[in-house]
Amino acid sequence: MLYEKFSGWYVKNYKKLMVIPFIVALSAIFIFYSNYTSRGEFFAKDIDLSGGTVVTVYTQDAGSARDFFESRGLVFKEIRSISSGELIAVNIEAGPDFSKDELLSLVDEVFPGKDRDVRSVGPAMGESFMQGAKLAVVLAFLLMGAILALIFRQPIVAITVILSGALNVFEAAAYMTLFGVKLAPHTIGALLMLMGWSVDSEVLFDSKIFKHYEGDAKTRALSAMKTAMTMSASIFASLAALYFFSTSSLIKDMALVIMLGSFFDIINTWFQSLSMVLWYAEAKK
Repeated sequence: MLYEKFSGWYVKNYKKLMVIPFIVALSAIFIFYSNYTSRGEFFAKDIDLSGGTVVTVYTQDAGSARDFFESRGLVFKEIRSISSGELIAVNIEAGPDFSKDELLSLVDEVFPGKDRDVRSVGPAMGESFMQGAKLAVVLAFLLMGAILALIFRQPIVAITVILSGALNVFEAAAYMTLFGVKLAPHTIGALLMLMGWSVDSEVLFDSKIFKHYEGDAKTRALSAMKTAMTMSASIFASLAALYFFSTSSLIKDMALVIMLGSFFDIINTWFQSLSMVLWYAEAKK
């Protein structure tokens, strides 16, 4: 009953609903603008991208170490056992403006005599990684759009796939900064996964609209929506469980980014892409 009511409401208002993705995209632009005006950069970058020094100290008692290091502008992370949740080590990270000797001096002051590992990352390596990631994103979007346009022989398919995928990545990247998630190799990987995420629902309703001819375009599209929404809800639930029950900060960051992307994918796919395709199909008919 609820689905039938929503379907009737959607069919009557699908053109008006296109304003919602527009507002969400504007909010992401505002977040990036606020980040840049306050910090001088759109993202807070992880040490693997910005460069710096990481010291891993093997200890089972951190005490008040977090307050000590964070008050000096350093990043403090706890590493806990997956099975027991007990503390096994801590990571102290310093950016390129903090020398290695200064960091080691502070670590020795708080954790005297503890075993430790030191790792230094050059900013050139992070810049090289960023350039490669940007190139991969551009090529992936262009190839996805070209392949789908050839399969369906409809230019609107390539336009909506590229637009929806780009907005999913853009908005998830903006909103993850509100949760304190930094741009890092693993979060970039999560953002790249969203590109493939955006294609499945698009292909589903494009196939229903352009490859099948039982009933009108709106009826076929709503059938695809019911299937895709069920898929999205199931995946979102599994990601939520992964986020709330995982003890790894890396996994939690990836789960959060993909959850944000899946939420924005629903908005961009069904309130923008499907609306554009239906509008096109009706005009063409």
